[in-house]
Amino acid sequence: MKKIISLIMVVLLGVAMTACKSEKPVAVVNGVEISASDYKKTVLTYKESISKMYGKDLWDKDIKEGVKYKDEMKKAILQQMVQEQVIYQQAKKDKLDAKQEEVDKQFKQLKETIKQDKDYEKFLKDNGIDDEFLKAQLEKDITIQNFKNNFDKNTKISEDDMKKYYEENKKSYVDNEVKASHILISTVDQKTNKPISEEKQKEAKKKADELCEKAKSGEDFAKLAKENSEDKGSATNGGDLGFFSKGQMVPEFEKAAFAMEKGDVSDVVKTQYGYHIIKVTDKKYKEYKFDEVKDNIKQNLLYQKYTEKVKDLTDKAEVKTNEKEALKINV
Repeated sequence: MKKIISLIMVVLLGVAMTACKSEKPVAVVNGVEISASDYKKTVLTYKESISKMYGKDLWDKDIKEGVKYKDEMKKAILQQMVQEQVIYQQAKKDKLDAKQEEVDKQFKQLKETIKQDKDYEKFLKDNGIDDEFLKAQLEKDITIQNFKNNFDKNTKISEDDMKKYYEENKKSYVDNEVKASHILISTVDQKTNKPISEEKQKEAKKKADELCEKAKSGEDFAKLAKENSEDKGSATNGGDLGFFSKGQMVPEFEKAAFAMEKGDVSDVVKTQYGYHIIKVTDKKYKEYKFDEVKDNIKQNLLYQKYTEKVKDLTDKAEVKTNEKEALKINV
């Protein structure tokens, strides 16, 4: 039920690759090449992680007409690699290089973690992602983190700035959550992900109406969900979806849930997934005072200023990208 936050934003966690002179680069940053080889290995690691979390089908899925998810990811990764190469170069100029002992320590920890996952260890070996590559990646990651830490240390955020931010963003510092359970009677074919026939949709609506009447009359909601809900993920838990805030559910579901009081059972709610009967089991609402969120605000403002700094460095850098070449790389 919960919306999947755009996975493209996951590349903001960071990637910094070494350049290889023996092949055509996908980008050149201030004279330093980002090789097709390093780019391909980076894309492969993201593909592997995404496939584990969300299934292998996502990578080749169309996100809009004529555009596949993998192509948008490949573009985003290229942009991120360029940006991080810019930061890395500036960090080196500022003498914020990673210390060798820190690189060795973290590399040892990384290798121990990899050894515990045999499938991932095989993936790395099969794709030529060797220790040299991983260690170079780690050295750059630490150097870039040093740059970020140094920036935070030397950037002052005033009390007035924080209070101003708080007043402008008060809605962000409110816990407004609903805990609900639901019963779903699906109108989507589970195999094809396409709408079922009109006749079957009528049958689904009739079943949902009957279940809604039973739930409203006091029958055990959890039992009804376990026996009837077609949302298998929540059905085993009696339809329990846990707590969620605004923006996490599809609009029709959210509107109904937040309009209800604890203990209420909804009428049948239609969404793109089918027919739902919703029961609100708990609600939370709290407005946080400035002193309670002061540290969080400081971090937000530091991140904003850091983002501006990185953009400024990137805008001033001499960058040549070959997106066409990058998209041709098959992964």
